Amino acid sequence: MRTSNHLIGALIFLTFVLSIPIVGGGIWLSSRANNTDCLKFLQWPLIIIGVSIMVVSLAGFAGACYRNNFLMYLYQWAMFIIIATLLGFVIFAYAVTGKGSGQPVMNRAYLDYSL
Repeated sequence: MRTSNHLIGALIFLTFVLSIPIVGGGIWLSSRANNTDCLKFLQWPLIIIGVSIMVVSLAGFAGACYRNNFLMYLYQWAMFIIIATLLGFVIFAYAVTGKGSGQPVMNRAYLDYSL
């Protein structure tokens, strides 16, 4: 049982370490000189996602080290919610940025979609 807790603690610590570049990417986007609307829109979600993964990873790491079941359940549910939210965001971004099935119409700047 002891090896299992160490392995889980190491994997959770890895998620903590991997959240640092996410926060760094958000801070880097906020410090860019040519702050466009797209960069302003993306900087805060990146920072919030990175910090939330950090906090949840710390709770999971403490739960694994101190064998606290409540913190481990909290870690599992919070990571499930974070992963589901990120998956939903990826699907939404793909749907919005995909070309879709619109047909070009003469003298119109937009595509015509057949619903």
